[in-house]
Amino acid sequence: MKRILFIIIMTGIFIGISADPLVIPQKEGHVFSDLKDEYKLVSYFLNTNQKRYYEKLDIENKWEYLSTFWKVQDPNPETEDNEFLLEIIHRIKYSNKHFSHFKKGWKTDMGKIYIKHGEPFEILELTNTGSYVKLALREYQIWKYRISSFQTFLFIDPQQHRDFRLVFSDGDEQEGSWANLRDYLGTDFDATLLQ
Repeated sequence: MKRILFIIIMTGIFIGISADPLVIPQKEGHVFSDLKDEYKLVSYFLNTNQKRYYEKLDIENKWEYLSTFWKVQDPNPETEDNEFLLEIIHRIKYSNKHFSHFKKGWKTDMGKIYIKHGEPFEILELTNTGSYVKLALREYQIWKYRISSFQTFLFIDPQQHRDFRLVFSDGDEQEGSWANLRDYLGTDFDATLLQ
């Protein structure tokens, strides 16, 4: 009996030590306890006017604004859990696991798109070499969303260390495209892949 109790206690300690801090929001109704991180996350979903409004608020009202954002996104307020918030926490964990390199994955371009839109319908992973480009070897990924929306995102790895940058966006008004996109992709890039 003592041995079983010891195992249960040790398992609880181990789980407590190794648990991801995002399992339970650190501040009631929020993902992060740091206001800057919480705002950065929520800003992924805000339009320009909402961001301007937020910037004018004092600290207390900024927290209230972010709380209201999460409450409004709750698809079923009748339940105890905010399913939208839980899904975002899941996406943050996934982003941190798969897109972290020099910063946390949720703060990368790929993490941002994954958090906003979820798993892509299709991912094309390509390496292209060619002439008349800024980079001789280019790795890039094209993420396509085709079920509930029609969106395409093109990420390129300019430094060759798997820190992909969003260089093209179609279907998401909040995301832009690089003006010199062709300089990085080269003349041999097949633009039909973006359709």
